[in-house]
Amino acid sequence: MAYKLKSKAGVKVLITGGLGFIGSNIAQKLVPLGAEVTIYDACLDPYGWNFANIKEIRDRVRFVKGDIRNFELMKKHLRGVDVIIDCASQISHTLSIKNPFLDIDINCRGAITVLEAARRVAPNAHLIYAGTRGQIGRMVYSPIDENHPTDPVDMNGIDKLAAEKYYMLYHKLYGMKTTSLRINNAYGPRCQMRHGDYAIVNWFIRKAMLNEQITINGRGLQTRDYCYVEDIADAFVLSTLNKRTFGEIFMIGSGKEVRFIDMCRAILKATNSKMKIKHRPWPEERKAIEIGNFCVSYKKLNEKTGWSPTTSIEEGLARTVEFYRNRMEEYF
Repeated sequence: MAYKLKSKAGVKVLITGGLGFIGSNIAQKLVPLGAEVTIYDACLDPYGWNFANIKEIRDRVRFVKGDIRNFELMKKHLRGVDVIIDCASQISHTLSIKNPFLDIDINCRGAITVLEAARRVAPNAHLIYAGTRGQIGRMVYSPIDENHPTDPVDMNGIDKLAAEKYYMLYHKLYGMKTTSLRINNAYGPRCQMRHGDYAIVNWFIRKAMLNEQITINGRGLQTRDYCYVEDIADAFVLSTLNKRTFGEIFMIGSGKEVRFIDMCRAILKATNSKMKIKHRPWPEERKAIEIGNFCVSYKKLNEKTGWSPTTSIEEGLARTVEFYRNRMEEYF
């Protein structure tokens, strides 16, 4: 590892969506570093909240059941906070199209509520937004950096992009310390495994572990940039209270393109599954929002924080499979 995570002793951190995939992995990093962590989560289905995600640190964190759209509750729990890591969102691309009002409500109104509550009661806090590759849309040039055009292909990408713009606006208008980290194809431990509406890598891992059929749309030749969740969590920790990240947007990724079909084959190998991959024509609703090839540059994040990915997809899949084999009853 080229970087070292520094002590966060005494730093008060609130993580929205903290029982979910990304938020819980960040908490798992911060607690051993001495941070005083509050997990704030609405526990909404069908999202990935799971108390199993924090069981190793349950007695060392404070939990609040709350929705980011609740302005008064947000104000109450943001008082005295040093860092706010905003991971709470509606993340399903297909659901954003089926129910655009819900996506706008959670991702846009929710983001504004967090920002405005912080402006009122914690104006000096560092706010870090968990963005997404979906804000980009289709790749115009490779690798994708922070200057790449943004033209999302679905409501979720548009709403997440709007939320990020709110974060940057609050930095410009009020001088608030805001940062956005755009997460790219995350996979790994503590991700929900009960459905395939999002987090497709983990969904396929489940199916392979249960020796169920993996079915993919088309030939699977489109590429993705897969990033192991512990590497992502490190990026958030390294950005925390780092002045060089204030008012900035960053891409998080491995910098390596992997064909979708090769990712599926790697999952079969990691799970020792003998199942064959089945192909089917693209469903119309999926074809309309397919982005094609995708690969990012993490150069800017590396320059500002020293972060770089440390986990290959082979190692990451192996570690993920081992995690779920030991804890299937908590996630399957």
